[in-house]
Amino acid sequence: MEMVLTLFLLPVVASLFLVLSPNVRVQYVLSGAVLALLSITAFSLYNSPNILTFHFPQTLNTFVVAADIVLLLFFLYQGKKYDSPKVIILAIVQLVLFLYIEHASPGHSAQVVIDGLTKFTMEYSPSSTNSAEIVVDELSKFMFLIINIVGGIIVLYSVRYMEDEPVSPLKKQLFIGALLVFLSVMNLIVCANSLMLFFFLFEMTTLASYVLIAFRNDETSRANALKALWMNQIGGVVILLGALIAIKGFETVMLDTLMQRSGGWVLLSIALLAMAALVKGASIPFEGWLLGAMVAPTPVSAMLHSATMVKIAPYLILRLAPVIGSTAVGGMISIIGSLVFVAASYLALSRSVFKEILGYSTVALLGLMMALAAIGTKESIMLAMALMLFHALSKALLFLSAGVLERVHHAKNIEEMKGMVSRSPKTVGFIIFGFMSLTLPPFGLFMGKMFAIASVASLLHERPLLLIVVLSLIVGSALLVLLYFKVASALLASSSDVLPSQATPLPLGFGIPLWLLAFLTVGMAGGYIMMQQKMSVMVLALPLIFVILLPVIVRSMNGYDRSQPYHCGEKESFDSALVYYKPSHYMQQAMYWSFGILFISVAIFGALS
Repeated sequence: MEMVLTLFLLPVVASLFLVLSPNVRVQYVLSGAVLALLSITAFSLYNSPNILTFHFPQTLNTFVVAADIVLLLFFLYQGKKYDSPKVIILAIVQLVLFLYIEHASPGHSAQVVIDGLTKFTMEYSPSSTNSAEIVVDELSKFMFLIINIVGGIIVLYSVRYMEDEPVSPLKKQLFIGALLVFLSVMNLIVCANSLMLFFFLFEMTTLASYVLIAFRNDETSRANALKALWMNQIGGVVILLGALIAIKGFETVMLDTLMQRSGGWVLLSIALLAMAALVKGASIPFEGWLLGAMVAPTPVSAMLHSATMVKIAPYLILRLAPVIGSTAVGGMISIIGSLVFVAASYLALSRSVFKEILGYSTVALLGLMMALAAIGTKESIMLAMALMLFHALSKALLFLSAGVLERVHHAKNIEEMKGMVSRSPKTVGFIIFGFMSLTLPPFGLFMGKMFAIASVASLLHERPLLLIVVLSLIVGSALLVLLYFKVASALLASSSDVLPSQATPLPLGFGIPLWLLAFLTVGMAGGYIMMQQKMSVMVLALPLIFVILLPVIVRSMNGYDRSQPYHCGEKESFDSALVYYKPSHYMQQAMYWSFGILFISVAIFGALS
């Protein structure tokens, strides 16, 4: 249990030291030490066969309830402060539901007074406390690997990134400290067994989104932060509705107990939790909050999109998979996820901002992970987990590389990245490698998608509707290849009349995190292949050599003549990087309404099953 407590407490303690330390060297040393300790602890837990449980003492339960109310009141205050009716209404709905659930919970005895205004009690009956509030099982341990290794690397990267941020030193330290606290919250949420504790931590991640997106405190940042707030509040509402059904129908707030029950509206309660996953995973039509996060500093985008925040979505579907796998609810989530995979890949082709392109591809791949997880077979669950791991590594690498281009070269749009290979060959090398790891063998995402097509196709005789998933896998994967080719062509291409410029050295504070992610991607890919196919470790030779030599390869491309073709004496201008495939306004609206209806249908199927 000491190792689990380390994951919960170490990031919080380290954040306090970081806030108190203005010395950048100390911040580097502390961030590196935290990364090492969290990684070692996560690996040790992953290799431990034991399932650990932890029962909250009464005082801690009381603290969680009080903190929940304070948090919801804070959301209400923010809605009033910035005149956001959606935030206000959703905060009130959550507050009413939460207080009613606490009042309706059986076995009350301990009274809590918040600001002298609200009195309620929170001790659950024995039927709701047979299970522990914290359960650390195999899925939790797997999530620890993603959260602490990838998240820790992002924290290390953020130290260098914040050096050039035009804010006060204290605000820089608070930013890095907030990222560390966020890791602690994520470590807790992936082993929360109590629905009320899960709701509190879910809302804590919503708070983190709101605060971090609004970090720069300009009008655009604030608007996007408020969008993230109200959209994620929808997820909080459906979690509370699911908890209310669990308490009223089954007298429990423990997820493992609920999943063992049958009859009644148990599947509706589970379906509502699954709907919260669709919101947190930014499935269409909720992708706006995730794309809005791009205005925040790059470590925020990387943390939200790769390592932690959005991984709640496939994690929760994986947690619910034993119940929904063979039901209409699971089938509907698989269909939604697979269609999101195609739609988001297509919408990404209409974007020119590099981080927005990466954001849409994240939405697409999250949809695929949830689709596979909801199928519920052992093989599909393992494939979803593999995609989660490799996506975290590859997408963190891409986002952090995008941050280098933004910070060092002030380039955000792909139009501004023409010929970037000559100005930043190492960074371009990392980006191309990131694209390779998402699309080509022997890397995990390619192998995972290949195995997924075979696995899902084998189920078609039992579940014909899974044909939608198979077709979506094929079409969505092709669209993503086209998308990455579009960006890569901008990075590598340059006009023939533009002379190569002097390369800008990659700062060490950026380079170390990028190299760590690249080597982890290669190492994890090799381990996955050997585990699946019993192949030799020599299969890693090619990609490993490519990682090392890629900066040299792309740098040498400066000597090539990239003149445009001539037709009838006139130069024909064509640039694949600037080709856009934007849907019409009516098509986009129809797409959003369709996905909105599918989202609501999850609850309908849960009620009818």
